[in-house]
Amino acid sequence: MIIKMKGNYKKIFLAIFALTIVTWAFAHPYNVPGDCMEPAIKDGSHIFVNHISPYLRQYRIGDIIAFNHEGKGWVSRIVALEADTIQIIEGEVIVNGVACRDGRILRSWPNWKHGTYAIDHLLQVPKAHVFVLSDNLAAQHDDSRTFGPISKDSIIGLVW
Repeated sequence: MIIKMKGNYKKIFLAIFALTIVTWAFAHPYNVPGDCMEPAIKDGSHIFVNHISPYLRQYRIGDIIAFNHEGKGWVSRIVALEADTIQIIEGEVIVNGVACRDGRILRSWPNWKHGTYAIDHLLQVPKAHVFVLSDNLAAQHDDSRTFGPISKDSIIGLVW
């Protein structure tokens, strides 16, 4: 059975249909509880996670990603890629021997002793993994410092 629609109803239906397809295929909305990514993402912010872009380009240092870990969704920033070396010494993130001073990465992180991975020792990120950190490390949120590098397979997508 074919349903015939007139003028505005047809446009409204097509707009809703297109928005549903785009949201389903490209970007899912999420709510971020907590202050783990402040100041970049505020507590309670609504974000979109792009599921397609990881297939179109490589992950980059500075990307904010959503990923699954132990059955929960997490949001963090990539600070080291596979085969990179990372070390956290006296308040500095050192990737491949160079201190990260990029504004997308470096934040005010007074408490570096939370966790055990890459704290005071050199860690090489395994193949098909990335090392992620929360922007608000002062609050001692779990990230790669506590559970180590994450598998790229666990990444849901890039945060918009």
